[in-house]
Amino acid sequence: MRTALLLQGLLLFAPSQAQLFDLGVKGGVNQDDLRTNYSHSALVGGHAGVFARVKPPILPGVQGEVLVTSLGSRVSVEGFRADLRTAAVQLPLFMVLSLGPLELHAGAYYDRYLTKEFHIDQSIDLGDASLSVNDLADDGYGLLGGAGLRLGHFYAGARYLHGLQDLGAAELLRGVRSQQVQVYIGFGLFKAPD
Repeated sequence: MRTALLLQGLLLFAPSQAQLFDLGVKGGVNQDDLRTNYSHSALVGGHAGVFARVKPPILPGVQGEVLVTSLGSRVSVEGFRADLRTAAVQLPLFMVLSLGPLELHAGAYYDRYLTKEFHIDQSIDLGDASLSVNDLADDGYGLLGGAGLRLGHFYAGARYLHGLQDLGAAELLRGVRSQQVQVYIGFGLFKAPD
């Protein structure tokens, strides 16, 4: 009897909480790039993962995500050209300000690099300065901002991620930081409040 009453209470409680909470999947494409004085060009990558969102009825909401994403750029230094690529686990956490179906996002993120590679078979050696895969950092962090659209269960949007940490400790990496534009779509399991 107690179990039946508890289940009935949970079933009555869950729909009201689902209006304030959403959980879902998302994915999209990235334009991965660096902020550096070296000659470089952006590479296209992707990301996919899950999100959880708390959307209070009046105040801004909060959204957290766990994504697997690519980062990188095509860099030219003193005649050497390399595709600098990594796969990373990315953990964005940001505030959501809703204006009807339109949303504004602002927050921060953390990256933990799973792989680090140059698409060349050698280290770059410039006399006293050199650069190898081992010189790259193991993680990074930064700020993000963007805008989105929410229609029932469906989400879409774009955001800019601005890295705040150098890509590594080597002299050639000093001041070289990541930047990324993400365009995404998502599907929430619960319909968020309008």
